[in-house]
Amino acid sequence: MLAYRQNGKPLVSSNARPRTRHPLFRLRYLALVVICGWSVFHYLHTERPQLAKLQAQHQQYASQLSKLKAQNESLRQQEQQLNSDAYIEKYSAQNFGLTMPGQVPFDLQNSSHHG
Repeated sequence: MLAYRQNGKPLVSSNARPRTRHPLFRLRYLALVVICGWSVFHYLHTERPQLAKLQAQHQQYASQLSKLKAQNESLRQQEQQLNSDAYIEKYSAQNFGLTMPGQVPFDLQNSSHHG
């Protein structure tokens, strides 16, 4: 049985042989499959490990950055203390036994010795 278009011509004739495609048309599909396959292989064996390595480095650098920021904050606090006259007086009295003019130094630790 034949199917007809509106103009009266048959869509497919029973004696028409199937249309074959040109071999280059199939070659395009084969090339596309090969390129996609190579891309997946390249991603899995080259790009993905490199990405994982870069992500690990990023985590390491982020951790190092946070440590350096904390150290920087600690140094800023130390700088503020060193610029304070009260801290300088306390530090010099504790570590070097220095006193301000008019102060009398005494040491309670040495006075507990009964010879």
